[in-house]
Amino acid sequence: MKNITIINGPNLTSLSVGLYCKLVKFRLGIIKITILGIALALFSGCGPDSFSQVVEVDIPEHESRLALNARVSSLDTGITVLVAHSLGILDTSDYDFPEDATVRLFRDGELLGGDFFFSPDKLNYFLTLDEPLGAAPAFYRMEVSAPGYEAISGEQRMPVPVPIQVLRFERDGAIDDEGRRADGIEVQFSDPGGEENYYALEFFYEVSSVQPGGDTLIFTNILYASTLDQIVQYGYQYEQLFTDKSFNGSSYTVSLYLYQGGIPEGVPGARLKARLYSLSRDAFLYDLSLRQYRDARDNPFAEPVTVHGNIEGGYGVFALSSVAEERVEVVD
Repeated sequence: MKNITIINGPNLTSLSVGLYCKLVKFRLGIIKITILGIALALFSGCGPDSFSQVVEVDIPEHESRLALNARVSSLDTGITVLVAHSLGILDTSDYDFPEDATVRLFRDGELLGGDFFFSPDKLNYFLTLDEPLGAAPAFYRMEVSAPGYEAISGEQRMPVPVPIQVLRFERDGAIDDEGRRADGIEVQFSDPGGEENYYALEFFYEVSSVQPGGDTLIFTNILYASTLDQIVQYGYQYEQLFTDKSFNGSSYTVSLYLYQGGIPEGVPGARLKARLYSLSRDAFLYDLSLRQYRDARDNPFAEPVTVHGNIEGGYGVFALSSVAEERVEVVD
């Protein structure tokens, strides 16, 4: 067996490791300095306006025009109209209610009842009729003029009323949106086919009282009903708004409920009165869009809503509705 002698020379491995470590530290130092420099450059440029952008928008000059609000039903014996003027989006002045405007209503081309008169206390224009406007399918046109403004107008045809076929009231006969028992209401009617129809519902609680002299007084309170029916929407003036898109030309029943205490128990002669409004398209869209506008106001996450209008030469709405009524005795 041969003997092999190993002679140790210079420690090359130790030298290589040392140089490598120094090189790594040097590179890490350069990286740290680079990152620090970038960070300083970024934060030194972060002033109050670094994360915002100012865009100047030229707002077109607003031409003030007359604005009209006139919603009329077939039951009205007095017609109320609001006339004002429009303001620009940045205008902070008060609205002007012209007292010298001329307001006229025409039915099938004939002037109805003369000129409206202005009430300074109410800031509205009024027209008193000898009898209710009526539900005949006449063509109506409202014209408004005032010094300094372009004349405006709106046109509507009175919708045909749809009678209520069945009105039911059942004490504790419904379930509310939280699963509790509530008083139930059902309204059944037949929708005319071949046309688009728009509806609204309204309910009242009536009690009759015979006075010592023999006169009968009727006390009426409005009722606020709710429904789980998915076709019904909430409006602004009307609690329930809906169209006939899902039941065109057929019979339909709207089921609703009243919150506890809406109709007191044990009241002799108590009645439930229901009104089924047949709305013009403009009446429906105006009421629905006005509710959506109110809901979206001051909500930064809501989409902007444009309120529906139909006034030629100005702003606002002239809308008609015909009304069918039905009553039912409240039985406890």
